[in-house]
Amino acid sequence: MLERIFRILLISSSKNFSLGISNALMHESYEIEMIDSIAKAKRKVLECDFDIIMINSPVIDDFGLDFAIEEAITNVSGILMFVKPELEAEIYYKTYQYGILTLTKPSTKTILLQSLRLLGSTIAKREQIYNKPKNINERLEEIKIINTAKLLLIEHMNLTEDEAHKYLEKKAMDFRQSKIKIAKNIIDEYYKK
Repeated sequence: MLERIFRILLISSSKNFSLGISNALMHESYEIEMIDSIAKAKRKVLECDFDIIMINSPVIDDFGLDFAIEEAITNVSGILMFVKPELEAEIYYKTYQYGILTLTKPSTKTILLQSLRLLGSTIAKREQIYNKPKNINERLEEIKIINTAKLLLIEHMNLTEDEAHKYLEKKAMDFRQSKIKIAKNIIDEYYKK
């Protein structure tokens, strides 16, 4: 079985902190993108999906708490906030119900890796729940939506059924979204025209 590579967005205005995280995760299964502000992070999460968002709080333009909660509510991403020891309990009580992990800084490589593995397990379970149909009627509805999207691709892009199927699968992989979500987007796109 292939090991999954988790995509991490690291938000930190400290170059030393970013370098330390990068070095700690160098030989692990993580692909890290580093930025230095919450404003940039807000734009970045609109462009692509990340499995894990790490925030070294505070960042130059914000503490990061509201952004962390918003991302935890609206996305499947796991969130890890690094805070000063004197703030850890306060931040924990504001964020635990959203599934946000808090770590004090400085932290050890062992604790960092354990936390990331915990987030990885949580993400995998959450993805199973989101991607698993609840009953046969739901599954039939999903098949209907996917087939409608395929028909639209065949009609508007002159694809074969097999090409339309592969197109949906590739888009789902590229955007790290389910086929059903991609199919709904295609349907919305063609019915708006």
